[in-house]
Amino acid sequence: MAVEEEKKERKSKMASITINTNLASLTAQRNLSKATTGMNTAMERLTTGFRINSGKDDAAGSAVSTLMEAQISGYDVAESNAAMGLSLLDTAEGVLDIVGDYLQRIRDLTEQAANGTYGSTSMNAIKTEVQQRMEEINRLCSVIDFNGIKLLDGTSVAATSHNGVNLQVSNNTGKNNIINLKYTIFEAATLTALLVSGNSHSAAPTKTGTNVDWYKRTGTDTSALEARITGTPKDSEGHHYDYSKMEKIEGKNYGWENNGTMSPNKSCITAICDAVYTDDATAREFLSFIDDAIENVSNRTALIGAYMNRVESAVDAIGVQKENIVSANSSIKDADVATESSNYIKYQILQQSSATLLSTANQTPSIALNLI
Repeated sequence: MAVEEEKKERKSKMASITINTNLASLTAQRNLSKATTGMNTAMERLTTGFRINSGKDDAAGSAVSTLMEAQISGYDVAESNAAMGLSLLDTAEGVLDIVGDYLQRIRDLTEQAANGTYGSTSMNAIKTEVQQRMEEINRLCSVIDFNGIKLLDGTSVAATSHNGVNLQVSNNTGKNNIINLKYTIFEAATLTALLVSGNSHSAAPTKTGTNVDWYKRTGTDTSALEARITGTPKDSEGHHYDYSKMEKIEGKNYGWENNGTMSPNKSCITAICDAVYTDDATAREFLSFIDDAIENVSNRTALIGAYMNRVESAVDAIGVQKENIVSANSSIKDADVATESSNYIKYQILQQSSATLLSTANQTPSIALNLI
C-alpha cells in the first residue's frame, strides 16, 4: 500500500500545475528540435544526393568513401595517361607510315635505276627525286614531336637512355602499373640512320663523331658499295668513292662538284645519291640497304600496333575497375531518394505537430491564474 501511494504522489507531482517549470513545453521543444533536425538532414541528403555529407553522418563510411574517391580520381588520371600514350603512338605511327611510303617509292626508283636501260639524264632525274624524298624523310623525323618529346630523330631521352617511355596506367607504384614503350620506337628514323643503325649491310664507321663515315655493302655481290661521307676510308678491294681526294675509281671521277673542287658542306644524302645513282650495279646493290630500312620501319609500325592494342586493353581494364569502385562508393555514400523523401515528409509532419503542441503547452501555466 505504501508503494502504491508513493507512485500516486509522484504522478500527482508530475501532473501538477507549475509556473516556473513547464515540462510539457520542454518535451514539445525537444521533439520539435528533433523533428527539425531530422527534416533538415533529409533535406540536405535530397539536395546533395549524398547520404554522407560530413563525418558525423557515418564516420566509418566517410573514411572508406574518401579512400574510394581517391582511387576513382587515380583511375581517371590513369585513363588520361593511357589516352595520351595512344595519341603519342598514333603520332609516331602516322609519320612512320609516310616514311614507309617514301622508302617504297625510293626502292621502286632504285630498282628502275638498276635496270641498266637508263642513260645519264634519266639517272639524274631518278637521283633528283630520290634525294628530295630522302630529304623530306629527314625533315619529317626532325620536326615531329609530341608534347615536347622528339619522337623520331633519336635525340629524346627515351631513345638515348634506352629506357623508352613509361605509361602510368594504374593507381599504384611498381612495374605492374606501367606499360613501357620500347626505346627502339623512338630511335632515329631519318634516312641516314635507317641505312646505318641496325642495318646488316652497313659496315662499322671508321671514325668517331656525329656522322657515320660510310655505308658498305658486304657479301657476295658483284661490287662493294661504299658511299663515303666523312674522312677517307678505303678497303682492301679498292672499291670506294672518295669525295675529298677526288680519286678516280674504276675510271670514274666521283667529285662533289663539276669543277673538281671539294664541297665539304654537301649533305650525307647528297653523298649517298652521288655514289649510288651512277650506274646500274651500284643502284642494284643499294636495294639491300633500302630493304633493311623498310624492314626497320615495318618492325616499328608492328610494335606500335601491338602497344596500341595493349594500351587500349589497359584502358578497358581501368574502366571496369573504376566502375566497380564507383558502384561500391555509391552504396556507401549516395542517398536513397525514396527513403529520404519519406523521412522528409515524416519529420515535416512531426515538426508541424510539435509546433502546434508546443503552442498549446506554452499556454498551460496560464491555468494557474484561474486558481488565484
